[in-house]
Formats: sequence, structure tokens, C-alpha cells
Amino acid sequence: MKTVQWFMLCMVVLFTIPTAYAQETIDENNNTTAIEEGQQTNMICISVDKLFDTVKAYQKAEYIEINEFMMGLAKMMAPREEKEFLKKIKTMRIIDLKDCSEADKAHFGEYISSVELTSFEPGVNECNDENEDDKMRIFFKQKGDTIIDMIVGAWGNEDWNLIQLTGKMSLSDIEAVANGAGSSVK
Repeated sequence: MKTVQWFMLCMVVLFTIPTAYAQETIDENNNTTAIEEGQQTNMICISVDKLFDTVKAYQKAEYIEINEFMMGLAKMMAPREEKEFLKKIKTMRIIDLKDCSEADKAHFGEYISSVELTSFEPGVNECNDENEDDKMRIFFKQKGDTIIDMIVGAWGNEDWNLIQLTGKMSLSDIEAVANGAGSSVK
């Protein structure tokens, strides 16, 4: 039962991501992602596995990995409007930090703000806006116009998550889900 709860938590987080900003950062002429202005210069370049190993080591961090078999089960049980998007997801990893100490949460925010991921392109970077309580970093790995791997780090008032989605998604798929139009994703 806990796996289903984690999966639903991930879907809630994913469906509330404001990906409209991601479209602004993609340079459609050459399919590269531009780093937004004001990004920190003291970046640490690490692998995705190192990022997940570091974050899941926080005390009270809850980690779940949804493999292809479990995704298949989730796809069968998902509501129709989410099923089309889930068909594009192969695997998922989630770390929920909501029960972590305030010190660990602050460290997570600082850490995710200062990393760059090897073989990933930076996408959304909403971690430098002092006026916003909720912050986010998104990284993409693309093959042509298809997003094959996406990392989302969200922290702030309510969300304290690190999520990885692998599969074959387009930016319009992600935007449709984030805007609540999951049933229009084809």
C-alpha cells in the first residue's frame, strides 16, 4: 500500500509543476537548453546516482524506486486522464524529504541549487528568486525532441522532493499534465 501512496504523491507533485517556464529555456533552433540568468557560478558537477545517494542519506528521507513492472501495474490502475502520460514513463525514483529536519531541508535546498548533472541539460532554475517560497530545478536528457530522462528537485513551503522520470516524453506532454490536461496527451 505504501508504494501506491508514494506513486500518488509523485503524480501530485508532477502534475503541479509549473513547466511553462521550461518552454522559455529551450532553444528550439538547436535543441539545447540555456541556463537562465543569475544562476550561481559555484556549481558542482555530479552524476544522478551521486545526487540520489546523497539526498536519500538524509535522516527520515523516504526513498522509493518504481521499476518497469510496478509502472505497468500503476498504468493499469491509473485514471484515464493520467494513463496517456503514464504510458510514456518507463521508471521513476522519488525521494520525499517532508519528514526531514529543517537543517536537512535547508541543506537539500542549498545542495540542489548548486549542482549540475553530468550528461543532463539544465532546464528550469527557479532557485534564485528570493520572493518565491517554493523553488525548483529541472534537468533534462534529450534524444532529438524526446525527453528520455528528467530530474525534478522541488523545495520550499510544501514540497520537498527529488524525482527522476525516465521514458519517452515531450515537453508538450509535461506541460499538458502540469496544466491539468493529461487526457489530451497523445
